[in-house]
Amino acid sequence: MKTDQTMLLQSSRISREAGAALVTSLAILVILTILGIAAMRTSSIEERMAGNIQDSTLAFTAAESGLVKALNEAGGVSLTTDVTKNYTIGSSTVVTTTAFKQFAPPKRGSGYSNKDFDSANFDQESKASTPGGAKSAIHRGVSQIVPKAQ
Repeated sequence: MKTDQTMLLQSSRISREAGAALVTSLAILVILTILGIAAMRTSSIEERMAGNIQDSTLAFTAAESGLVKALNEAGGVSLTTDVTKNYTIGSSTVVTTTAFKQFAPPKRGSGYSNKDFDSANFDQESKASTPGGAKSAIHRGVSQIVPKAQ
């Protein structure tokens, strides 16, 4: 049987520990809530970043498609004037400009002799924009083998 002094010591210890579990569980709950909010915020930012990357990739591929389309279209190149073409590729707006720069000898090994042919060199520029606001610009040089003017 326990003595009165032992019971008094146990009673005193219990009264000192009476709210410790509640305070500890509330502290853990606050920490978990902060971690959850931080995780939600991070995933929201990552989702926006992925959407922006997708939009800029769409603008880049539309600009490339505009270059190919302008080069393959009849009247896409001219030796006398700059040729500007407007396209809608997917949901993107594309403006392509092809400008004649100069005549030069064909590249060695191309199979064309220097005395009969020239290489007409053009500068192509394509600018694309998407509804989401992404923009892309591509420049490239293009050459076309043409008979030498006599």
